[in-house]
Amino acid sequence: MTDDAALAEYAFGVYERLTPLDPDATPVAVLVAGVPGAGKSTLAEGLARELRAAVFSMDWQLGALTPFRVLTNDNQVPVAEMMIVAALARQLQLGLDVVLDVTGHEVQARERYRRVTENLGARLVGVECVCSDAELHRSRVEGRDRGIPGWRPTVPWEHVLRMRGQWEAWPEPHAVMDSAKQDAETSLKLALEAVAAARGASAS
Repeated sequence: MTDDAALAEYAFGVYERLTPLDPDATPVAVLVAGVPGAGKSTLAEGLARELRAAVFSMDWQLGALTPFRVLTNDNQVPVAEMMIVAALARQLQLGLDVVLDVTGHEVQARERYRRVTENLGARLVGVECVCSDAELHRSRVEGRDRGIPGWRPTVPWEHVLRMRGQWEAWPEPHAVMDSAKQDAETSLKLALEAVAAARGASAS
C-alpha cells in the first residue's frame, strides 16, 4: 500500500465513525457511476435538480485542485475519493440527500461509499451508466467540452477503453442505465423510481 493509499484508508476510517445529527432522518445517497461519456453526469445532475440535493462530481473536485499543483499521478485518485467521501458524509450527517457523480469502477470505492452511507443511517441507491453502442459512445466522448474549470474538456477514447478494462464487477443490486437505448428523460424517471423505492424500504 502506498503512503497516499494508507492516508486515504486512515481518513476513510474517520468519516466512517461519524454519527447522524438527526437520528430520525433517513436520507438517500445516489451513487451514479460509469466510464466517461456513458451519461452519468447528465443523470446525476438531473437527479440533483429533481431531489433538490447536492451533487458532488469527482472531475469538478479535481479541476478545483489542479491550479494548486498538488495533484500527482499517485495521489490524484485517493485525494479525489476522500473529498467525495467527506462531502458525502457531511450531507448525510445533516440528514440531507446527496448525489455522487464518480467513475466508481473499483469495488473498494463503492464499498467505502456504501459503508459511510449505511453507518449514517442513510440508504444507498446505486446506478451504473453504460453505453452499449461503441460508435455513439466514442462520438460523444470526442465531441464534448464539459466546461469544468481547471479540468480537461474530454478524454481520449483510449482512456475510456482502459477504464472499461478496469471496471470491477458490481454484484450488489443496482440499476443499470444504457444511454444508447434510453433517452435522458427515461433514465432519470427510472432512477427517481429507484430512489422512491429506497425511501419506501426505509419507511417500512
